[in-house]
Amino acid sequence: MHKTWKKPLHKRKVWANVSWSGRLVHYMQPLVEHLFDIWLQQLPFPTLLKCVYTCGLLFFILLPILYPVMVMAVYYAMFQYIGEKHWNVVFPTKWDLIGNASHLWHFQVTNKKYILFVTMQIDRYRIIITAISSAVDYMRMALSVVFN
Repeated sequence: MHKTWKKPLHKRKVWANVSWSGRLVHYMQPLVEHLFDIWLQQLPFPTLLKCVYTCGLLFFILLPILYPVMVMAVYYAMFQYIGEKHWNVVFPTKWDLIGNASHLWHFQVTNKKYILFVTMQIDRYRIIITAISSAVDYMRMALSVVFN
């Protein structure tokens, strides 16, 4: 702890004058360097796994924001449930969290043509993403052969 405060940026007077965004940049530098190191890994590490790793890392970075939002949503749903069941309060459609969640949970596409269309679109984008990531890997392999 004593060694940390002796560093130039961590001197108390200087650190007190640093803005919020400056502190964020200071603390995010190791994470961004780690992300760049992952993306600059050698060839056997595929691009698709790098994308999955980056999404997982971003999820863990956003957890401090997502957790309070989820807690607030759960407490609002409990408030809405108690209000509807015990006090006969009718919530407007925009604020009806329980009704929207149940509608989303029981959503079902009945037209077979729409289901086929959706599955075809999902397959199409899955193939496009796989092709792009494979093309990036093959380009990196070709460039590494050319320049080595």
